[in-house]
Amino acid sequence: MLNKENIFSIGDLTGGDSTMTSQGLNRVLTGVSGLDEMLTGGVPKGKIILICGGPGTGKTIFSQHYMVTAINRGEPCVYVSLEESFPDKLENAKEFGWDLQKAMDDKKLGVLDISMIPQARGIVEPYERVHGKLEMGIIKAIEDEADRIKAKHIVIDPLTSIVIHEVRSGPKRYQIGQIFDSIKRKKCTGLIISESIPNNNDFYMEQFLSDGVFVLEKEIIDFKLVKTLRIDKMRGTSFDEQPRRYLITNRGFSVFNKEAVIT
Repeated sequence: MLNKENIFSIGDLTGGDSTMTSQGLNRVLTGVSGLDEMLTGGVPKGKIILICGGPGTGKTIFSQHYMVTAINRGEPCVYVSLEESFPDKLENAKEFGWDLQKAMDDKKLGVLDISMIPQARGIVEPYERVHGKLEMGIIKAIEDEADRIKAKHIVIDPLTSIVIHEVRSGPKRYQIGQIFDSIKRKKCTGLIISESIPNNNDFYMEQFLSDGVFVLEKEIIDFKLVKTLRIDKMRGTSFDEQPRRYLITNRGFSVFNKEAVIT
């Protein structure tokens, strides 16, 4: 078990070990106050969770909060960083007292800092920002990094960047399916960020393949900005399906799981 005091400063967050609930399921605590209660004890181990939300809803902060909790339990994570460069995310994490660099040095966090570069004839290739082109492809790179640190969790932030350049629905669905299969093969719990929000008029392969879908939204209610988290689905367990307000503070995410959105 890692010494939490030497790795992260995360306020009152204790994380705890993965637990066995009264339902007989192995659970993974997200570490987000209020959310684990909504999930009746955490995310079922080995499942893939999709985090959907628009700009400014805190998807990356959520993913880092989740990783910090897992690493504090001694469970290594692979973090696939897309779009925003990882050094920027590294600096932003310090605002919450999360020392991701130390986790990397201790081989508890493996990072792939990837940019998708369009080439001729519509081909898009993944480049690691430091080491260059991933010759064997992004899935092989993720699996190799998971093997290197014996990962228990794989986080992709965001999946949208990997498939956004593919306009054909068939190849896009195939690529998404391959990524999900890879996480399952490694027997990891997956957390995948998506910039699309569930809509009855649209079909998003990742929402059907995911075991759970969390939706982060923000809107103006009575002239006030209100941020809500909703569990859209979660296979294999009961859960609170009502939207709940959340805040992002210097301790990360906090969900008000016992309060109605509008009072």
